[in-house]
Amino acid sequence: MKTRICTAFAIAWAMMTLCADVNFAANGLDIHFTDNGVVQDGDDYDDVFVHGSSVVAVTGGMIGKLWSRDNSIVNISGGRITYAQSHEQSTININGGTVTEPSILDYSGTVNVRGGTCWNITVGAGTLNLFGGQIIGMGISAPAPGGAVHVYGHGFEYYPVAGLSDGRLEGFWRDGTPFSIDFLRDAYRAAVLHEISGDSAPAINAGEDRTVLATVGTTAEVTLYGSASSDSDLGKLVYEWTWTIDGITYSANGANPTIMLPVGIHTIELSVSNDNVDLGADKVVITVQTLTQQIHGVRAAKLRFLEDIDAVLEKEKQAAGALTRMLINGNFGDLARNDVVAARQTIYSSMEYHVKSRKILQNSIGSLQDTLLLLGSPVETME
Repeated sequence: MKTRICTAFAIAWAMMTLCADVNFAANGLDIHFTDNGVVQDGDDYDDVFVHGSSVVAVTGGMIGKLWSRDNSIVNISGGRITYAQSHEQSTININGGTVTEPSILDYSGTVNVRGGTCWNITVGAGTLNLFGGQIIGMGISAPAPGGAVHVYGHGFEYYPVAGLSDGRLEGFWRDGTPFSIDFLRDAYRAAVLHEISGDSAPAINAGEDRTVLATVGTTAEVTLYGSASSDSDLGKLVYEWTWTIDGITYSANGANPTIMLPVGIHTIELSVSNDNVDLGADKVVITVQTLTQQIHGVRAAKLRFLEDIDAVLEKEKQAAGALTRMLINGNFGDLARNDVVAARQTIYSSMEYHVKSRKILQNSIGSLQDTLLLLGSPVETME
């Protein structure tokens, strides 16, 4: 880590002055979340209380004050929040939006910042983990005893300032984005810098999109695959899967949990963390079909394949016709007559193969149609 002397801390005061002219307050009702929920565009609350081990996503809207308590988790990806407080073993993950003053009340609270904009952060006695985003305004205030600030990045340079502040830390986040963070007096002493190479970004992988068959009535037993996720710098990972059915949010833990899904198309999000540090997320789409739906899908795919064979046969006919005309006209260009004859014979052999394949495919489609009729799902028969 390099150290240089710099007195440019006045920029932070200018930013704070600009911030004071902006009205971040929301005007609306109070809301309590004791179960999973969402605050989104169009929502406007004075106070949002999250507790009872619930998980709440803030994707938009306006919030005056956000209180995260009782082992709850708040994932912020959008919107504007005037004040957000984490305590009683709760976690606030900031991935987007604008949060004017995130704060941690006690030693058990955690705030993770991966994106968005934070106007000042009060660490308190909890843990602040920084992976990205912008920390502007006055920067980071001094923590209480036991408080810690972890900064994950590379190329750190610290510029101490005598007087009212500790100075400024500059560097790059893991994705190469530069950052500049100001620390108020006695705040930098709690900072722990984690030098992470720029090419070792965590790979969060929720698996490939797929279609599965409902084997129990209209429900399928589905195993999720998140074990391809990795992070070389942060070690052991914690996996949480979330999805919504009929407005109700469900969750599962572990790298490869087995869950039950009804017939339909489901988007499932995998969030990966390490010691309450949010590392990122990925999504997978699972389509659950009934037996009849799956047979319809197979039949439709074979009909498309049949169309492809017909298109190839048409092109082969055109090529064979062109070669026949060359033989009749005796105009072979740079080719030898024997080569033209051999080429035409090869195309005829290919056409014969495709004609046989087409007949086999038609018989297969006919069998699928008979199966659907037996299952009480009639379809239009082929001509």
